[in-house]
Amino acid sequence: MSRIWSVTILVIVSCSYSSLGTAAGGGAMKAPNVEGKSPDQLAIESYNAGLRHRDKAWKHQEKVVASTREKDRIKYQRRANKEFEKAAKRYRDAIEYQPELYQAHASLGYALRETGEYDAALNAYAESLALRPQYTPAIEYLAETHLALGEVDKVTDAYSKLVELDPVKADELLAAINEWLANPPKNTNPDAIKQLSDWLPSAPYASSIFSN
Repeated sequence: MSRIWSVTILVIVSCSYSSLGTAAGGGAMKAPNVEGKSPDQLAIESYNAGLRHRDKAWKHQEKVVASTREKDRIKYQRRANKEFEKAAKRYRDAIEYQPELYQAHASLGYALRETGEYDAALNAYAESLALRPQYTPAIEYLAETHLALGEVDKVTDAYSKLVELDPVKADELLAAINEWLANPPKNTNPDAIKQLSDWLPSAPYASSIFSN
């Protein structure tokens, strides 16, 4: 599984709070707290806290893969899910402080996808891309969510876009596609598997994977 945002963001997209008095969609923005920190500072702190929870979740996921006992795999997966839930909460806090922080919307989508909340994840990615249409991490993880749902056409469309915008992210998505084809989720439509299998050999950069 490909991963993004492996380091904390120490700066935030610049914006004028004189022009951002309300959140996207009309919700009110959180005011600075009693410590006198600005909404920007609070958004940064919340977002970075979310990333720390995400990193803890990743460590638990690594233990899931390394464990040989089903009991242990279940235990570590539950711990990972709890950390993703905590991450999602902190990302939501960041968004309340800074509604235009597109990275937080995308990271929220990732956390939600990891806990199986696909519809909410799709909405979060849509918010991110509405703010920054060419934010390739969001495009790539949106595609992985469509992949999990077996929505093949949307996956290949996203891949074509990533080839033009960010070949590294295109390769990450291609790796996810290969992983999905090697072990498709239960109840996946066989037609979706065949469609993606037929498309893969002709996809740009696919030869680099097949040759390894």
